[in-house]
Amino acid sequence: MGQTPLASCSGDKMHDKDGITDTMEHHWRVIDAEFNHLNARYLTMAAMDYEVIGRVLRAHLIIENFLNSYLVDLFGLENLGDLRLTFSQKAKMLPTSKSGVAWIRPGILQLNAVRNKYGHRIDHIVHFPDISTIMEVLSVSRSGQKFGTPIEAIEAFAPVACAFLAVAPKHLSDALAEVSKFVHPAASIGKR
Repeated sequence: MGQTPLASCSGDKMHDKDGITDTMEHHWRVIDAEFNHLNARYLTMAAMDYEVIGRVLRAHLIIENFLNSYLVDLFGLENLGDLRLTFSQKAKMLPTSKSGVAWIRPGILQLNAVRNKYGHRIDHIVHFPDISTIMEVLSVSRSGQKFGTPIEAIEAFAPVACAFLAVAPKHLSDALAEVSKFVHPAASIGKR
């Protein structure tokens, strides 16, 4: 003799076997309400404008590319990728004094903090106080330029940071160092 199913479905109606429908009726309403709540939350997040996140991430990734080259040159590393360092760890390896890079280092760390906020909170909004160090760099490097949004400022900071992180080819660096002797005898262009 075969087993009798506890419930069977016909269309969208469940036929009650042993009172399951009555017992589960309240639970199904709760499950359905929770599903609708979570679905609405998902749809809200999926409908968000991700352009800002993309712009922050693009600036971050471009700076990281130049940061990697700079660290390889500065420390003579051949296997930087093998070290599996985080962006923050790499940025903290930058000089803190006696270098132009030291001037942009805090801004790079601040950009990383902004990027990390997006990594943990999809609806994060960047405000100008959140990028005060970046704004300090821009007040000198982009003197007089106004930024309508913090994201515009972050995008303006990226090429400044990359310029300071750029590693000149050795032959050019040597040539500039040679020429600098004639222009400013005490200068030492090309040394880090």
